[in-house]
Amino acid sequence: MEAHQNEEWNSSVELLQSTLDDRIPILREALLSPECNEITHVVLEYDFRRRGLRIDCILIGNGIIFVVEFKRQKIQRADRDQVMTYAVNLIEFHKTTQELCEGNHGVIVVPVIALTAGILKNQSDWPGLGGNSWPAMASKPLECDRSTFCKTIGTGMSHRRTTTPISSSEWLNSSFRPSSSILDAALSLYGNHDVVAIQDHAAPKASIEAAVNEIRDTAREALARGSYHVIFLSGAPGAGKTLVGLDLVMRGDLASNSVFVTGNAPLVDVLNKALSNSFRSQGSRAESWAATGYRRSDARLVSAAANFKVVKAHNFLGKRGSAHSQEDGRLLVFDEAQRTYEKGRIVLGSALDDHEADLILEAQKAAFPSGGAVVLALVGHNQAINRGELGILAWLEAAERKNWSYSISDETLALAEFKAPETWAAHPLRHVLKNGHLHQSMRYYRNKHIEEWAGALLDNDRASAERLAIEMEREGSTVWITRSLEEAKRWARAHRAGNQRAGLIASGQAKRLAAEGLFVDLKPSIADWMLAPSTDVRSSNALETVQNQYQVQGLELDYTIVCWDADLRRNHDDWTAFKLSGSDWNQDRLKDVAKNSYRVLLTRARKGMVIFVPKGDPSGEDVTRKTEFYDGVFDFLSSCGAKELKHSS
Repeated sequence: MEAHQNEEWNSSVELLQSTLDDRIPILREALLSPECNEITHVVLEYDFRRRGLRIDCILIGNGIIFVVEFKRQKIQRADRDQVMTYAVNLIEFHKTTQELCEGNHGVIVVPVIALTAGILKNQSDWPGLGGNSWPAMASKPLECDRSTFCKTIGTGMSHRRTTTPISSSEWLNSSFRPSSSILDAALSLYGNHDVVAIQDHAAPKASIEAAVNEIRDTAREALARGSYHVIFLSGAPGAGKTLVGLDLVMRGDLASNSVFVTGNAPLVDVLNKALSNSFRSQGSRAESWAATGYRRSDARLVSAAANFKVVKAHNFLGKRGSAHSQEDGRLLVFDEAQRTYEKGRIVLGSALDDHEADLILEAQKAAFPSGGAVVLALVGHNQAINRGELGILAWLEAAERKNWSYSISDETLALAEFKAPETWAAHPLRHVLKNGHLHQSMRYYRNKHIEEWAGALLDNDRASAERLAIEMEREGSTVWITRSLEEAKRWARAHRAGNQRAGLIASGQAKRLAAEGLFVDLKPSIADWMLAPSTDVRSSNALETVQNQYQVQGLELDYTIVCWDADLRRNHDDWTAFKLSGSDWNQDRLKDVAKNSYRVLLTRARKGMVIFVPKGDPSGEDVTRKTEFYDGVFDFLSSCGAKELKHSS
């Protein structure tokens, strides 16, 4: 490097040294060495928001991009996987990197792991490029310590195929663009997967197919006009909204330019885990992947990258809607859209500048200044379970403020969330959607009345709940209740068979279930809980750990044990909500949120449910577990038609 460049590096590095720990000395020494003469730019802590990745260091040189991950004492298998994953993501999703690695440009990507404090022992030969599915990427990481970092950079340089200069501003401002191969892989992966959490059921699917077809046509027409348009699809829990969204994102002519975004982070974790497992389980069925052009040996890296079609909502928003992060989502399917947050809510470490729905519409319009964009909002009703969630109305108000037209059905507007539905029905921006509300749940598919029963129960309508329970029992679907957790577990184990799932679920405020050995704050991995085999202690089928409503919303099991605590109890012949504060319960003003939490819990089962209500502390010493807290709940549930579980049941 020239002398003035050396001075620039020195001053810049010294400025950063106080805040970037022990990575700076190793970088400083390397950048001053002859091997790094053609390193032109250093990017520290590169945040690839659209993929949820933060890369320690990018070194950009003529004809080469180094992806550097720093470790302190030793290098493990997971570290090699991590830096290879970073490199693959740049090649598959970073538009400028893609273009530089293709055709006549000939730029290469070299992953590097550097020890900052340890000494590297037994360094193996580095095979260089090739040997995997990405011709422009090294087949494995270069590994080094502080004393060999300069030499390692030189080794990477010696494998360059060109000395093409790389513009740092162009690279840093690059848009997100999935490669055609990774698109093929994602579509193929979803086409072959078996996602336990959203199985296809025996229920009639005509309404779902009608919704998919009408929504696809509506979206296609809006894009053809260059419009900015919101489509609303509502439905009861388990009615198939998620299936509609995934169908649109994964099949048909809109799939290649769409993305599935959800405010339900646990659903993303379960989907991604299920997809990854599905890829591995294909085994010799490699011919189904021929179109993608990937090698079977790279299946692990491909499956990790191919989940980009399903994104967590707050990760998608990234820098509060930076346009360059969203170019693959002209059709944005937003699942659990009612869970968007209000202005000021802390998301990704800082307060939202505006309501989240407004920010998302702004981001889409900025990403697609011409040609239009469509947001499909999948909304569940009576499912607000977090403080600060605005519900479906937030999207209509955002559409009005941002001048987006919208399609919504009369059935959706008739939901209780709308105080003045006629205003939105006659709005000049409104288009009528005929198939915009899914009535029938596919979850409890043997009996469609379970959601109605839960609704009547929580709305304090004892007579309707009892009538529905009698009707359900006549149809062979009894809601069971018990005071014994062991009895509930015996029931679940007796009914579950084969690959079916059973599990313990409870409210996130059910803190005194700890006395029963159930810890709602533990939050075990939802993906393992939903997908691990019964022989795995992490599996829901082990009936050892409990998940709360935040984790299971949008998911389902065959058999559930709903564990009821004193956070929602009877008081003066009505429901009253409480939160544990310190060593006692305090009344919670947000009773509707508490009721909706139990509504979620009561509607997770596909085949059967037993409700466990503890007996409390008969000694009276534990004031947080008074027997009257639980007796009142048990008596009311019994009066609503729940049958006490007997050993023979």
